[in-house]
Amino acid sequence: MTIQEIIDLQMLAFNNRDIKSMIALYTDDTKIYNFLDHSLAINNKKECEEMFIKLFEQSPDLNAEIIKTIFFGNKAIIHEYVSGRNGNNEKKEQVVIFEIEGQKISRMDIIRE
Repeated sequence: MTIQEIIDLQMLAFNNRDIKSMIALYTDDTKIYNFLDHSLAINNKKECEEMFIKLFEQSPDLNAEIIKTIFFGNKAIIHEYVSGRNGNNEKKEQVVIFEIEGQKISRMDIIRE
């Protein structure tokens, strides 16, 4: 599977709130960081799954729309709009840097305004 295929599957699963398909794309030791202060938000696949389950439950209209994608080595840099997070339907811009290892997402760095 290419990095683009992995990202496409992740985005499809995210927008469909399909936790089973989505979490299968992550490594067991996945890490998610807040890019701005480099803080570790999620430390493994189980925490990642719990976070997405809670987010999907609280956000029935959650949707991500890709503005632009850059592929660089084993990374995909996604500039996107996200709406419906926690009931807020306003489109919010963010950038997510996905790192891929062994055809799975091993790290995400999230940049939000």
